[in-house]
Amino acid sequence: MPRLRALPGGASSRGARCGVVLLAAALLAATAGAAHAAGPRPVGGIRALAVSVPPDPVPIKPGMRATTLVRVVNPNDAPVTVTIASRALSLEDNGKVAVGAGPDPRWGKSVKFPTGQVTIRGQSYLDVPLTIRVPDRLTPDLYFVGFLVTPIPTTPGALQVINQIGSFVTVDVPGPRVRKLAASFQIGGLSFSTRAHGRLRIENTGRAAVRYWGEQDTNSSPGGSAEQERFDLSYLPTGRHRFRDVSAKPAWPVGMVTITEHLVYPGRTDASTKELIVTKRVLVINPIVPIALALMLLFAAWLVWWRRRARRLGFVKTPALSNPPA
Repeated sequence: MPRLRALPGGASSRGARCGVVLLAAALLAATAGAAHAAGPRPVGGIRALAVSVPPDPVPIKPGMRATTLVRVVNPNDAPVTVTIASRALSLEDNGKVAVGAGPDPRWGKSVKFPTGQVTIRGQSYLDVPLTIRVPDRLTPDLYFVGFLVTPIPTTPGALQVINQIGSFVTVDVPGPRVRKLAASFQIGGLSFSTRAHGRLRIENTGRAAVRYWGEQDTNSSPGGSAEQERFDLSYLPTGRHRFRDVSAKPAWPVGMVTITEHLVYPGRTDASTKELIVTKRVLVINPIVPIALALMLLFAAWLVWWRRRARRLGFVKTPALSNPPA
């Protein structure tokens, strides 16, 4: 680093200080540029793609086939080439979905995916047709056709990060089916808090998948007004469960709250509906209340102790009677 020689005079000293600042800024910019050049660059320069599937299940009767569209969106300026292949799905508890490493054996020969590579123009999208055939002996239920969209590396042989996207198309095989839900609260009957917090466990105990919706009603006593909260449509596979957070606040620091959950879902057919109602009552006590009571009891005990001690020491005298008995 070059040495700066101080010049006589105040102006020269200020000029020297400015030179030091400029030199340090130049070195910092050079160092930052070298670090940026030596550091990792955005691999491939490809932003993540997006996949859109039909929002409603595709109805297909056993032995029949139908064609649906899957939209792949390319937000990049340059074209992107992808492949679309079948993948097995594992539906787990609480809405989690795991994408397998290989094709789904159930739909391996029943779904026609695009063969080879598909190119999507920059800042555009492509609707890809999927032809699905339902096996003859498939029972009425909701099924999922999983697939994986994989971008092709732009520079062969270079280390790149590939953003794969897994998704699925829902197939509805029509017909009567046995749907049944069970629900239970996971919350105590006493809560030392400003509001009652807990969860509702919803389990599919039937023989078919269930799409349910509903609302939560809460009220408190004494006082307070009823509140309603609707929740959106949710899917629950057979033998799986979901958790839903529930809470309610009393109108006063101490109060009894009642939480009622209404779960609505189709019955044996889509034209009929079932409703499951579960209720829980919780006594909510604000932590300030027992603390205030404890402080009041301590103060009362201290006051009694102080008066007794003062009486023993003569600080407090018992008033004499004006007319003592004969």
